[in-house]
Amino acid sequence: MKMMKFSVSPVVRVAVECKNPADLPKLVEGLKRLAKSDPMVQCTTEESGQHIVAGAGELHMEICLKDLEEDHACIPLKISDPVVSYRETVSEESSIMCLSKSPNKHNRLF
Repeated sequence: MKMMKFSVSPVVRVAVECKNPADLPKLVEGLKRLAKSDPMVQCTTEESGQHIVAGAGELHMEICLKDLEEDHACIPLKISDPVVSYRETVSEESSIMCLSKSPNKHNRLF
């Protein structure tokens, strides 16, 4: 089965851990199920052992965490405050003219 590609990248990240350490296998299995059910969610484990859930926005994260807690893992969770990764953007027009070519070399951008 082919995966759909989305142009939206995960912006909001939340650290998740189980309240009872004995429930860790259920949490890991729940994270796998969540990642399978929602292709917009990224579930990763950092070197420190923290489980990170990343989504497209705060509302999306709320829904995913509710699904994780009630449907997929079925255990009580400790959830950290959301962290938003900042992205750069153009704020004003430059006085310098520059040229860029598209990857297929057919279009030029000034």
